[in-house]
Amino acid sequence: MIQRIQSIYLMLIVICQSLLFATALATFTSYETSFNLSLMGFYKLSSAGNEMLINSYSLVAVNILVILFTLFVIFSFKNRKNQIKLAAFNFLLICSFVVLMFYSFDNAKSLLDNSYNTQGAELSTTYGIGMILPILSLIFNFLAIKGIRKDEELVRSADRIR
Repeated sequence: MIQRIQSIYLMLIVICQSLLFATALATFTSYETSFNLSLMGFYKLSSAGNEMLINSYSLVAVNILVILFTLFVIFSFKNRKNQIKLAAFNFLLICSFVVLMFYSFDNAKSLLDNSYNTQGAELSTTYGIGMILPILSLIFNFLAIKGIRKDEELVRSADRIR
Protein backbone atom coordinates (compact mmCIF):
# COMPACT_ATOMS: atom_id res chain seq x y z
CA MET A 1 0.00 0.00 0.00
CA ILE A 2 1.68 3.11 -1.25
CA GLN A 3 -0.33 5.50 0.94
CA ARG A 4 1.23 4.28 4.20
CA ILE A 5 3.55 6.69 6.02
CA GLN A 6 6.53 4.34 5.77
CA SER A 7 6.16 4.38 2.00
CA ILE A 8 6.46 8.15 2.11
CA TYR A 9 9.60 7.87 4.25
CA LEU A 10 11.06 5.37 1.81
CA MET A 11 10.24 7.67 -1.13
CA LEU A 12 12.01 10.48 0.71
CA ILE A 13 15.09 8.23 0.83
CA VAL A 14 14.88 7.80 -2.94
CA ILE A 15 14.54 11.58 -3.39
CA CYS A 16 17.46 12.36 -1.06
CA GLN A 17 19.73 9.82 -2.72
CA SER A 18 18.70 11.01 -6.20
CA LEU A 19 19.47 14.61 -5.28
CA LEU A 20 23.06 13.56 -4.63
CA PHE A 21 23.60 13.33 -8.38
CA ALA A 22 23.00 17.10 -8.68
CA THR A 23 24.63 18.45 -5.51
CA ALA A 24 28.19 18.93 -4.33
CA LEU A 25 29.48 17.07 -1.32
CA ALA A 26 32.21 19.60 -0.57
CA THR A 27 34.19 22.44 -2.13
CA PHE A 28 37.83 23.10 -1.32
CA THR A 29 39.30 26.52 -2.03
CA SER A 30 42.89 27.71 -1.87
CA TYR A 31 44.43 30.93 -3.18
CA GLU A 32 44.24 30.33 -6.90
CA THR A 33 42.17 27.19 -7.43
CA SER A 34 38.96 25.55 -6.33
CA PHE A 35 38.18 21.86 -6.11
CA ASN A 36 34.78 20.19 -6.05
CA LEU A 37 33.90 16.80 -4.59
CA SER A 38 30.67 15.42 -5.96
CA LEU A 39 29.11 12.02 -6.37
CA MET A 40 30.72 11.68 -9.80
CA GLY A 41 34.26 12.47 -8.67
CA PHE A 42 36.77 15.00 -7.44
CA TYR A 43 37.34 17.87 -9.86
CA LYS A 44 39.75 20.76 -10.16
CA LEU A 45 37.66 23.74 -11.23
CA SER A 46 39.16 26.19 -13.69
CA SER A 47 38.02 28.62 -16.35
CA ALA A 48 39.34 26.31 -19.08
CA GLY A 49 37.23 23.39 -17.83
CA ASN A 50 36.95 20.89 -15.04
CA GLU A 51 39.75 18.37 -14.63
CA MET A 52 38.82 15.07 -12.94
CA LEU A 53 41.40 14.14 -10.33
CA ILE A 54 39.68 11.14 -8.74
CA ASN A 55 36.69 9.24 -10.08
CA SER A 56 34.20 7.93 -7.58
CA TYR A 57 32.30 5.33 -9.54
CA SER A 58 32.02 3.23 -6.40
CA LEU A 59 29.97 6.01 -4.79
CA VAL A 60 27.72 6.15 -7.85
CA ALA A 61 27.28 2.37 -7.85
CA VAL A 62 26.41 2.16 -4.15
CA ASN A 63 24.04 5.13 -4.49
CA ILE A 64 22.20 3.50 -7.40
CA LEU A 65 22.05 0.27 -5.39
CA VAL A 66 20.52 2.15 -2.43
CA ILE A 67 17.92 3.80 -4.69
CA LEU A 68 16.92 0.56 -6.41
CA PHE A 69 16.83 -1.42 -3.17
CA THR A 70 14.69 1.25 -1.50
CA LEU A 71 12.21 1.03 -4.38
CA PHE A 72 12.19 -2.75 -3.90
CA VAL A 73 11.45 -2.27 -0.19
CA ILE A 74 8.55 0.06 -1.03
CA PHE A 75 6.90 -2.50 -3.28
CA SER A 76 7.35 -5.43 -0.88
CA PHE A 77 4.54 -4.14 1.33
CA LYS A 78 2.50 -7.36 1.27
CA ASN A 79 4.84 -9.13 3.68
CA ARG A 80 5.54 -6.71 6.53
CA LYS A 81 7.94 -8.97 8.43
CA ASN A 82 10.04 -9.36 5.32
CA GLN A 83 9.77 -5.63 4.64
CA ILE A 84 11.22 -4.89 8.09
CA LYS A 85 14.22 -7.13 7.34
CA LEU A 86 14.70 -5.53 3.92
CA ALA A 87 14.48 -2.04 5.42
CA ALA A 88 17.07 -3.00 8.05
CA PHE A 89 19.38 -4.20 5.28
CA ASN A 90 18.70 -0.93 3.44
CA PHE A 91 19.83 0.88 6.59
CA LEU A 92 23.13 -1.01 6.37
CA LEU A 93 23.45 -0.11 2.69
CA ILE A 94 22.97 3.57 3.46
CA CYS A 95 25.51 3.31 6.30
CA SER A 96 28.03 1.78 3.90
CA PHE A 97 27.34 4.64 1.49
CA VAL A 98 28.00 7.19 4.24
CA VAL A 99 31.27 5.46 5.18
CA LEU A 100 32.33 5.38 1.52
CA MET A 101 31.38 9.04 1.12
CA PHE A 102 33.50 10.11 4.10
CA TYR A 103 36.36 7.92 2.83
CA SER A 104 36.17 9.74 -0.52
CA PHE A 105 36.16 13.06 1.32
CA ASP A 106 39.24 12.08 3.32
CA ASN A 107 40.95 10.76 0.18
CA ALA A 108 40.30 14.04 -1.66
CA LYS A 109 41.52 16.12 1.26
CA SER A 110 44.75 14.12 1.57
CA LEU A 111 45.33 14.43 -2.19
CA LEU A 112 45.01 18.19 -1.87
CA ASP A 113 47.32 18.34 1.13
CA ASN A 114 49.99 16.23 -0.57
CA SER A 115 49.85 17.43 -4.18
CA TYR A 116 48.26 20.84 -4.56
CA ASN A 117 48.90 22.59 -1.29
CA THR A 118 52.71 22.82 -1.51
CA GLN A 119 52.98 26.51 -0.54
CA GLY A 120 51.35 25.88 2.82
CA ALA A 121 48.35 27.97 1.84
CA GLU A 122 45.23 27.90 3.93
CA LEU A 123 42.73 25.48 2.47
CA SER A 124 39.10 26.30 3.21
CA THR A 125 36.48 23.58 3.07
CA THR A 126 32.81 24.23 2.44
CA TYR A 127 30.51 21.30 3.02
CA GLY A 128 27.64 20.99 0.60
CA ILE A 129 24.09 19.78 1.05
CA GLY A 130 25.26 16.42 -0.28
CA MET A 131 26.93 15.65 3.03
CA ILE A 132 23.60 16.00 4.86
CA LEU A 133 21.31 14.10 2.48
CA PRO A 134 22.61 10.57 3.32
CA ILE A 135 22.20 11.31 7.03
CA LEU A 136 18.60 12.36 6.32
CA SER A 137 18.18 9.07 4.43
CA LEU A 138 19.29 7.17 7.53
CA ILE A 139 16.73 9.04 9.64
CA PHE A 140 13.94 8.40 7.10
CA ASN A 141 14.88 4.71 6.95
CA PHE A 142 14.70 4.46 10.74
CA LEU A 143 11.26 6.13 10.70
CA ALA A 144 10.11 3.75 7.95
CA ILE A 145 11.14 0.72 10.01
CA LYS A 146 9.27 2.18 12.98
CA GLY A 147 6.15 2.69 10.80
CA ILE A 148 6.29 -0.87 9.42
CA ARG A 149 6.56 -2.25 12.97
CA LYS A 150 3.59 -0.15 14.05
CA ASP A 151 1.53 -1.54 11.13
CA GLU A 152 2.53 -5.08 12.05
CA GLU A 153 1.49 -4.55 15.68
CA LEU A 154 -1.83 -3.05 14.53
CA VAL A 155 -2.56 -6.10 12.36
CA ARG A 156 -1.63 -8.48 15.18
CA SER A 157 -3.89 -6.68 17.66
CA ALA A 158 -6.77 -6.78 15.17
CA ASP A 159 -6.23 -10.53 14.78
CA ARG A 160 -6.38 -10.99 18.56
CA ILE A 161 -9.71 -9.18 18.77
CA ARG A 162 -11.29 -11.54 16.24
